[in-house]
Amino acid sequence: MAVLQLEDGRQQVLLQGRGGNLQLAVYGGDILSPSLLCVNAISPAQNLKQRLWALECLNRIWANESLPERLFAPEPRGDRLRFVLRALDGALDRASHQDIASALLGERRVRLDWGDPGNHLRDRIRRAIKRGRALMNRGYLGLLD
Repeated sequence: MAVLQLEDGRQQVLLQGRGGNLQLAVYGGDILSPSLLCVNAISPAQNLKQRLWALECLNRIWANESLPERLFAPEPRGDRLRFVLRALDGALDRASHQDIASALLGERRVRLDWGDPGNHLRDRIRRAIKRGRALMNRGYLGLLD
């Protein structure tokens, strides 16, 4: 468990368990003191599923059980985003596109495909770097929707 104390007095609590993390915002109390957890019984329909998931996670943590894996499925775009961010990291370190491709895809693949007349591998690296730069320049906000 980690507690972040914000300047305005609010607190954020990060609970880590096997399989996932649960972050809570604390209002009107101090999580470091004995506290009573209250939740609204009626909430907007668009938030209901997340609230029920959070309560299930809290119950599991309270019972010293692992967090339910079904609630922490990997982000479907995770592998692509990881590739894009690693390509961006290489570009920011001024690595050549070929070196970036070697680091991400392996020396053998680059040796076999780098000179391909269709430039598919080169284009993939260029697109990844371009996407990474777009994310770096506030494009990441689109991921939050």
